[in-house]
Amino acid sequence: MIDYPEDERLREQAGLHDLQAPVLIRDIVRVVELLNLRAKRFFNKRSVLSGSMALRCFGSPRFTVYDADFSTSAETVDPPASMTELLRYSDENLDIIPTAARAADHRETLMQVEPIRFDAAFTSIVLAEQDRQFKADISFRGLLLDGREVPVATPYSLGLWDEPPTVWVMDPVEALAEKILGWCVHGLVKHYADAAWITIAAQTTGSPLAFAYPQLREVLHAKLALMRRLQPDTYRPFPSVDAVIGKLAQPPQFDRVQWQKLVYLQAHRAAHSQADLRRIVQQTLAPGLRRSQSR
Repeated sequence: MIDYPEDERLREQAGLHDLQAPVLIRDIVRVVELLNLRAKRFFNKRSVLSGSMALRCFGSPRFTVYDADFSTSAETVDPPASMTELLRYSDENLDIIPTAARAADHRETLMQVEPIRFDAAFTSIVLAEQDRQFKADISFRGLLLDGREVPVATPYSLGLWDEPPTVWVMDPVEALAEKILGWCVHGLVKHYADAAWITIAAQTTGSPLAFAYPQLREVLHAKLALMRRLQPDTYRPFPSVDAVIGKLAQPPQFDRVQWQKLVYLQAHRAAHSQADLRRIVQQTLAPGLRRSQSR
């Protein structure tokens, strides 16, 4: 599946990026999980990797340490509970053992598999019980935009392959819409951070993240309408995109514990202060969405 790295290389890369070795090992396991799903034909333009691991493929500097997020449909996975077997994997160096998938809502539009335990025989580094597991969230709410097929990216150099394999990921415009709602509705700091990064990275000449604000507003409107149908109580404070933009424009109050849990690779930490994130969202993202309103 991959060329498993030796412990010396693992420790070297963990030190270089100021990561704990167990965090790096878990990440390698999640990469193998992606390739396992790829081999089982889970991925296509309407069945994708989403969340922060998808954004990594476009250069995101934030290092998600535990979750793996996916978006699919019954056309690819039916019934939803069968995700458990799709996630199961074994070779002579690694066993991935998922627990039963459970519905996070009564309509089974979001399935969660936690914990997904693993036995990493490729390393002799001692792992605590909590270090030998991760989580998968699988949305069955459907995509608004076709995914993009891009090379799998890792922010470290471990020689996992000669040429990086490709995987289908959520379109960054749809990802940005989800991040905006994740912050405005649920107050999740990681989504605010990711929304700010996408916004500023999209301005780089030739960036694969480049987007037009009218399209973002349209996708955000459709996402909001869907979630208001699925979770009317939760989304009641946001009857329109304008209400969401109003929340974006407000000075954010970051939960201290959530902020401390954000992990950036050492080389990127100085460029992602709270002040930087606030400036990007309040002075670029929110005004851009507001100006995109049809006249």
